[in-house]
Amino acid sequence: MGSNNKKIEQNRNHNNNSKKNYSKNSYKNNKYHKSNDNKRDGNNTKSQYSRENRHQNLYPDDYSITKQQIFNFDDMTFSDELDTSFVENKKKKKEKIIKDLNKSYEQDKIRRESIEKRRKPKLRVFRFIIFLFVVILLLGILAFCIYLLTRPVEPKVVTKEKEVVIVDDNYLFLGDSITEFYDLDVYYPDMPVVNSGVQGNVTEDILDDMGKRVYQYNPSKIFLLIGTNDIDQKLSIDDIVSHIKKIIEEIQKNRPYAEIYLESIYPVDEERPAASNRTNEEIVEINQELEKYCKDENITYIDLFSLLVDSESSEVKIKNEYTKDGLHISDEGYEVITEEIMKYIERK
Repeated sequence: MGSNNKKIEQNRNHNNNSKKNYSKNSYKNNKYHKSNDNKRDGNNTKSQYSRENRHQNLYPDDYSITKQQIFNFDDMTFSDELDTSFVENKKKKKEKIIKDLNKSYEQDKIRRESIEKRRKPKLRVFRFIIFLFVVILLLGILAFCIYLLTRPVEPKVVTKEKEVVIVDDNYLFLGDSITEFYDLDVYYPDMPVVNSGVQGNVTEDILDDMGKRVYQYNPSKIFLLIGTNDIDQKLSIDDIVSHIKKIIEEIQKNRPYAEIYLESIYPVDEERPAASNRTNEEIVEINQELEKYCKDENITYIDLFSLLVDSESSEVKIKNEYTKDGLHISDEGYEVITEEIMKYIERK
């Protein structure tokens, strides 16, 4: 028992001596480093350790390495052992961060998928509405184009009282040789005039060819002079008047916006061969019937008979200056006719 106590006491003394030696050595080392530091500050050129060597000794490159001294009681010595616990901690921390990030990514992915699922129906509805709008717009444009292509030729102006149709100016002269020999380009220069007179025509000739003689020109105003050849062919007055009425009715039916001007049959000189079977008495009777018809049907009647007849003669006949052969009209006669018709052309 006494020997054991003695050994314990020796161990304690040895440990105390070791600690004193270690502290003394540590103090010497610190004193040595301080003196070296003072010398290095005083004279850098004579320093035993350069700044770089001192930095490497005190601060190793691998900062992850730390040392811990462990005392071995059996050997009575100190040993150095690396402390790597911080590596494990860092690894665990990194794994936790990665795990949290993955979890966050998954949650964000789920959230975006949920938003996308909610957006898809709305997007489909929106696209359908846009598609429907485009289809309706295209159909509207197509319908408008069809309307422009198929609308009537005559432009319409609608007022509160009635519908007014404006037709482009196009003046048609319809009749027989008296109309055909009427040089419209001379008497109506720079005006939209059409000569649809044919030599030898009677009322039935015009009725049989209304399309080419009238309708194709789509006239705004029509000046009709016909009937003298019907008298020459011995048609009755009633038939002649009836045929002229039929011509006017057909024009009104197929070209309702054309203004019709019915001219009286011109007087003749019965004593001259060109008059043939025509008589002024029949002409006057026919003109009276035509004037009455125009008044009843609100059609414009132009009395050219009174302007061309020789008022100074005791007989009813055309004035000599106004005719070439007793039937057809001279230049002087056409000037009188033109002056009267211009009043109706200029009328709006």
